[in-house]
Amino acid sequence: MRIGWLIGWAVPEDWFGTLAKEAFPDARHVVVRPSRGAIDGLEAGAPFDWVVGYSLGTLLLLGHARRAERLGRIAILAPIFSFPREEGMGGRIARAEVRILARRLDKDPARAIREFRSRAGLEDIPEARTDPQRGTGPGELAWGLAQLDTVRIDPVLPEGWTGWCGADDPLLDAERLNALDPRIIPLRGVTHHPRGLIGAFAASIGRAIDRQAVGG
Repeated sequence: MRIGWLIGWAVPEDWFGTLAKEAFPDARHVVVRPSRGAIDGLEAGAPFDWVVGYSLGTLLLLGHARRAERLGRIAILAPIFSFPREEGMGGRIARAEVRILARRLDKDPARAIREFRSRAGLEDIPEARTDPQRGTGPGELAWGLAQLDTVRIDPVLPEGWTGWCGADDPLLDAERLNALDPRIIPLRGVTHHPRGLIGAFAASIGRAIDRQAVGG
């Protein structure tokens, strides 16, 4: 099985890739960071059995849904239709806070990244990893925050997509997302950390395989 992952803001590719390999040890993984060229990066690694977005990566997949669907089946973890709380689309963080983070990123990137990871519950990313993604400069990180600040997607998943969000996510309101689209499943005891979300996705694939085996 081949899985393409489009990950979240300030999340190291190798750290996320380790979590993906833990859940799918026999799969081949292509991990792409969120950037202007993220969909191009996925296309370069295609075809996939699954394309999975996480956090900011979900916003980018939703914004390029037709291109994404050509690459494989789609699942989204911690989905974002519009991030600022003021939009009423599942975000818990005020737009002003996103803009404060953007200003801090400009002045002190390492501090901004640490503060975001703490807020998101990603403290287990090694402290030394203040450069979150190889080849990522402040400009690319600032671009990602601008997407979270300004982009708004129609709050309905495309046909065939499925998603999960942690009921204890400090950044996103899982119940509100489920109300917008019942295919987004709230997960008790799960936060914004990708491990629990990846685990739910892996379990769903396992159940599907079991049903196919019984049917066959």
